[in-house]
Amino acid sequence: MQILLALGGELVAMLYVTSIVMLVGATAFHFLVWRKASLPIGPVRTATDELMHAHVARCGVWSSVALLLLVLPRAAGVSTLLDAHYTLAVRLGVLLRSEWGIGFAGVVLAGLLSLAGFLLVRRRHALGWPLVLVAVPLLAVGSGLQGHPNDAFSSLTAAPIFDGIHAVGVGGWLGSFFVLVLAERRVAPHTASPWTDPLGAMIESYFRASGLLASVVLLTGLFSSATHLTGFDDIQGTQYGRILVGKVGIVVILMAFNEYHRRHAERQARTDERPHLVHSLRFQAGLIALVLALTVLLVDAQPPGANEVRAEVFRGAPRGSIEANDVEMEH
Repeated sequence: MQILLALGGELVAMLYVTSIVMLVGATAFHFLVWRKASLPIGPVRTATDELMHAHVARCGVWSSVALLLLVLPRAAGVSTLLDAHYTLAVRLGVLLRSEWGIGFAGVVLAGLLSLAGFLLVRRRHALGWPLVLVAVPLLAVGSGLQGHPNDAFSSLTAAPIFDGIHAVGVGGWLGSFFVLVLAERRVAPHTASPWTDPLGAMIESYFRASGLLASVVLLTGLFSSATHLTGFDDIQGTQYGRILVGKVGIVVILMAFNEYHRRHAERQARTDERPHLVHSLRFQAGLIALVLALTVLLVDAQPPGANEVRAEVFRGAPRGSIEANDVEMEH
């Protein structure tokens, strides 16, 4: 039963992280990919604009709904990482009163704003995108404060800042790539002129911005990891360090694919190499999913640099909250 609960908690965490990445990715795709695509004005651009508008709105609405549905299960899952001598209700209550709880409220508010915003975007209401653009930085703040649950009761440091920027950066870089791969299924090759091919134009604009986004992710990830490690020995001697090494290894492979596609994907999209490109893009999307899975494991692993909280967190817990069968009475 414990194994099933643990697997269920990790699945919820994976879906929770994916919903955040996709929400930010839909926003980044609209502003950094599609609006920047060098596609000539004409029937192809007009028709594709309608498709991409509906595609982005759909991705934004569903990711916002998923985020709001998963916030409570995620909070329950995080509370199980804390001291098992206390009931789940007590652990959850104390967790929500910490800075993690402030982040929780920020994520909920961001989810509500983004849902309202994307619904208005779908209707082409002028207020839609401003609401979404307010939700994204709020999501960064909430995600940063929720960074590592085991840090929830430690002294507040610069780690939440790096974690928040990192989360939004991952959404902008990898989330928009997911949206791009999904968009590929909706646009047909334009054989009349390769330079009016929508996929080629989107790939060109995506990889024009991907270098900066990747740099933000790598730098903030480096600083965030540094705040959670106490020394080089932590890399081999702790679960957190080993997961971090695995994630870095996959990210290196992902960067290699990103560079390959930056150099060749636009040309392949506009030629008969397009089927090969589609398979390659989907493989890169699979690597991104693996990176997100490792991110979830990393977030839920106790960082070596976190203060020990198990003995300190519940000093103010109400009397009677300790489960009698979990505590040995002293004689």
